[in-house]
Amino acid sequence: MYGVLIFLHLLVSILLVLVVLIQQPQKGGLGTLLGGGESIFGGGGAAPFMTKVTTALAVAFMLTSLGLVLLSAQRARVPTRTSQFSAPPALVATANLEHNRCMPS
Repeated sequence: MYGVLIFLHLLVSILLVLVVLIQQPQKGGLGTLLGGGESIFGGGGAAPFMTKVTTALAVAFMLTSLGLVLLSAQRARVPTRTSQFSAPPALVATANLEHNRCMPS
């Protein structure tokens, strides 16, 4: 589930960047770089459509971000089997030192 959500988040973020860059700017910009001042979709007929697409992608970006935060928090809370039974590193190091002191050279 986590991997699918990361994939969707990356896809939405790339699409959002592309849609924002394609939009007709107010005063020049990347949208007029290759078109010579004309919009890709004609004379402004696509502005409401592009606004809706941008809004939908922004909402999807926020929802996938929230989902990733919630899943990350849930994954951090659940201990794994190996960490549940292993001793802390400081305790292991102390035990090794004590063992080495007791052993004759």
